[in-house]
Amino acid sequence: MKPNKYTVLLIPDNESESKSFTFRRRWFGLIITMTIAIITLIGVAGYFFVPRALDYQRMKSGYNELVTERSKVMNLYHDLRRLQQMDGLLRKNLGADLKLSDYEENLGGLVYNDVKSDDVKYSTDRIGNIPTKAPIDGYVTQRMVVRSHAWKNNHYGIDISVREGDPVAASAAGVVIFSGWSTDLGNMVILYHGNDYFTFYGHNQVNLVEKRDIVKRSDVISLAGNTGISSGPHLHFEVWEGSNPLDPLEFFPEYKDKDLSAE
Repeated sequence: MKPNKYTVLLIPDNESESKSFTFRRRWFGLIITMTIAIITLIGVAGYFFVPRALDYQRMKSGYNELVTERSKVMNLYHDLRRLQQMDGLLRKNLGADLKLSDYEENLGGLVYNDVKSDDVKYSTDRIGNIPTKAPIDGYVTQRMVVRSHAWKNNHYGIDISVREGDPVAASAAGVVIFSGWSTDLGNMVILYHGNDYFTFYGHNQVNLVEKRDIVKRSDVISLAGNTGISSGPHLHFEVWEGSNPLDPLEFFPEYKDKDLSAE
């Protein structure tokens, strides 16, 4: 005859009062059955869901990598379009058959030869062509950022926070090769200084020079503004040597003392 109850007796080592627990047979069987069922369910769930969870993590990781790669491609595409836009601006304003070498004379300075008359020439000395004049007084809010990876858009120059209408000076003697509107930088002026040096001045309120004008160092070429894609009045300033962007802070260390950027 099977017992109706089970008793569990607990006897401590110090021989103090022992304790006992009594279970009815059916409750004891129910507990055993539920325990086995729970262990079985956990095993089945692990068998079916753990591989799916691992597959989900792999898919999520692959998706994140795809998004990252797409972001890199889009940013590289944006940079390429920017360079193509600049190239198009130069060709449009200088003429397809006019080379920058036409503006140089023995690599010693800037020279402009009138197409109709070889007697009209303007030149500056070699030292005058080096960007050494800070274009405006203000605080740097964004440094130059050129990354080998493209997590974000590259930033080929520095942003200088100024008051709208402040005069912008040419950082070196040169010739104006572009003075007009661009989508990103609004009213923009590009100067060519000879020896493959260019400087860009963007977000101007108004440009005060026209293409092919000759300017000297410190000449006012524009007024600072907030045109184009801009979050506030500032000057976007770039220095290029050929197709290579250069850090303006290396040319103008005085801006390092007024650097408020987070980079």
